[in-house]
Amino acid sequence: MDKMTESNHIPYKTEILVIGGGSAGRYAAKAAARKGAQVMLVDPGPFGGLCILKGCMPSKALLRSAHVRHLIVSELPELGLRLSGGQVDLDMNYIVDSKDRMIQDFADDALQGILNNPSITLVEGLFHFTGTHEGLISGRPVTFQKAIIASGTRIRLPHINGLESEDIMTSDDILETRILPKKVVVIGTGPVGLELGQYLHNMGSEVTILNINPEWGHGLDRVISEAYLDALRARGLSIQMGITNEWVDRTPEGPTLHYTHEGIEKSVPFERLLSAIGRIPDTHSLDLEAAGIKTAEKGIIKVLPTLQTTNPDIYAAGDVTGILPVLNVATFQGEMAGENATRKSPLPIPEPPVPIAIFTDPEYARSGLSESEAVFKGHSVVTGRIPFTDLGKAIVYRRTDGWLKIVANESDHKILGAEMFGPGASDLIHVIHVAIALGATLDDYQKILHIHPTFAEIFKYLIDEMTDAI
Repeated sequence: MDKMTESNHIPYKTEILVIGGGSAGRYAAKAAARKGAQVMLVDPGPFGGLCILKGCMPSKALLRSAHVRHLIVSELPELGLRLSGGQVDLDMNYIVDSKDRMIQDFADDALQGILNNPSITLVEGLFHFTGTHEGLISGRPVTFQKAIIASGTRIRLPHINGLESEDIMTSDDILETRILPKKVVVIGTGPVGLELGQYLHNMGSEVTILNINPEWGHGLDRVISEAYLDALRARGLSIQMGITNEWVDRTPEGPTLHYTHEGIEKSVPFERLLSAIGRIPDTHSLDLEAAGIKTAEKGIIKVLPTLQTTNPDIYAAGDVTGILPVLNVATFQGEMAGENATRKSPLPIPEPPVPIAIFTDPEYARSGLSESEAVFKGHSVVTGRIPFTDLGKAIVYRRTDGWLKIVANESDHKILGAEMFGPGASDLIHVIHVAIALGATLDDYQKILHIHPTFAEIFKYLIDEMTDAI
């Protein structure tokens, strides 16, 4: 490829070195290049990063097939529709191949965005620091004035007595498998566990999802959290929170997971165990100490509000900072780190509200502060809650599983946050997210007209109720 350097004999020298070609790294490199810097981006390959290759995009491609299959199998009768011929056959080879083609297109597009930038040199290789302003790329020396670490994360694996490596599947494995396991235990109820657990269930696997935490969504609204989990359970998922004393034994039929739940000893046989207990920063091979960079637990890189590390000439962005491992934060931090690396006096980065979502059916989403977070920050708040059973379009579409909660400041009615689950929540949340980001009040929002009937009317209905109550 043009712009890909392979010689190991001539030392590299660059103004800004970006480590990692994922979302944070690409945005950092482009931002620094826009400011006039000469940038070198080093990535071990394959190029694209977690979101494109093994995260956001491939999982949603698979979930689309799974959600449609569930609609056909489980929801057609209530719409007055009948499926002649019965069985919905799966073509897993086509599903995975189609996903792979889409992901390759995304990766190629991301690569071309870097290769076509005359201020960025892309180098494929493994990097580690050898000093405060130098390192090695697959054995070849490189010196830099500033650096940005955006090396992303790697999968954590659970430690359960009796569990063997061949029992475990990771999210990477699920995205590639063409023969689905018949019985799956999922450890973890975060986005990966719930999304891929529902994917497997909708495609025909028997799925049990377990978590050691007694509550889902610490600090979030309990009514909405429990209703959300109940909606997933109603669609066939077994979800149990607060388990303890996990261990595995084996019989000729296969492994069985034993655990305690609500004081009762339980067991579930499984073919594979999906580890969905999160990820940790992929910093273990960077030799951060050689660069004077300190880390916190699990390898998280400590950063200042400017995204500078303990080495002021080296920044970190994205999941390695441990701040919030979602793409919109990674790209935002990457851009800010890229700009700061070109400044003589770096600036503290803004802290905009962050929308997040879980792409189950129904979807979950939130933006801004929860009620407990707002109170912790010193706000006196007013709150409102409304179920989707009060929403006309939800009723006629037979999609009434859902709730919305809004948190506002009591004194000036400024909208501080929102939390919801329901059909299309990942898109709907942007309606209220814009209001939160622009500092709008309940009174401002109440003046907005909405199309009827729409799912977005749920915000108008709730805010009308809240302003009437105030």
